[in-house]
Amino acid sequence: MIPHPELLRFALPHAHAQGVPGDVLHRLAHRLADDPKDEGPGTWTHEWSSLAGAAEARGRDRDAVRAYAMARFPYVDGPARQAAQDASVAAFDRWRKRVRGISRLDLPHGDSGFACWAAGLSHRERLPLVLVVGGLTGTKEQWAPVLADAGRLGAAVVVTELPGVGENSLTYGTDSTGMLTSLLDLLGRAADASRTCVVGLSLGGHLALRHALTDDRVRGLVTVGAPVRDLFTRLAAGAPPPRLVRLTLSQVTRTPVDRLPAALGDWALTDDELAGLRAPVAYVASRGDEVAPYADAELLRRTVPRLRLVENDVLGAAPERAAETRLWLLAQALRSAGTAGGVRRAASARVRALRVRRRLAGASAGAAV
Repeated sequence: MIPHPELLRFALPHAHAQGVPGDVLHRLAHRLADDPKDEGPGTWTHEWSSLAGAAEARGRDRDAVRAYAMARFPYVDGPARQAAQDASVAAFDRWRKRVRGISRLDLPHGDSGFACWAAGLSHRERLPLVLVVGGLTGTKEQWAPVLADAGRLGAAVVVTELPGVGENSLTYGTDSTGMLTSLLDLLGRAADASRTCVVGLSLGGHLALRHALTDDRVRGLVTVGAPVRDLFTRLAAGAPPPRLVRLTLSQVTRTPVDRLPAALGDWALTDDELAGLRAPVAYVASRGDEVAPYADAELLRRTVPRLRLVENDVLGAAPERAAETRLWLLAQALRSAGTAGGVRRAASARVRALRVRRRLAGASAGAAV
């Protein structure tokens, strides 16, 4: 069982990325029991699910989606988290039917399958494609705002999950790039897949990097904290990441924890592979990242021919930094897809304004000390 302090530490960036208010996080943290049980009041899943249920009762499905997504964090390990996962999808489905323009895709792949939410697909007007692939613990439903705004972006937007996460019943492995290849093949009927930008979070970014090595349809890669080398070399050397990360990796790869070093030790991208990336890469790095340390960002700086690197402490439990990161990701994705100049310029301007405000706040705080 993962202790509540460790859950909170790793869940904060996900909560901020989804726009969960700080006062909600504060109240929930105080309701968590010091000695967590398997179920019932005071447990992580029960308290978040209670918040979600209250939001549903008020007709606030978007809030319910966010709370249920936090309730199933970091992965489904039993009936309570499975119920939260299912309820999050159901609440999103209710919301998107009112918004209109967002469709669901259920896609087979091999002996299994995965699901996507999509907006802007059309056989008559095939728009450039922005494909979002979630990370190790994030579900596709957290991308509701981008899907709702797809009409202003001049691009088709499709969001899906990493194999083993959410409704993706595939196993995450070295062959997972085949999922993205098949997905682009299919989406090419209703979007201009030859102008694809892949937005990949964490392990989703690692998957996108590997996929772009062999697929020229990918015109750009945008990622937050994608593991490139360090995570895998540490595993191979017997210096594993934190327990929550190990357990979640074990879940999505369906590999016992003690066998992760052998299973993932050779997943590191080589210098030659990185130097061979033809698509530009936009990468958000954080010096506090325990999955993709800053050494990976420095590796990219040395090897990737076309790199935009920004340092942002998205793991620092600061909602304003999460907002800044979301806008930067959007601007870079639209730049890569070559669309929606007005929206891209507005997003970039907002990022600059947030950075100036943050620097001024820091300077004021320093002067007051």
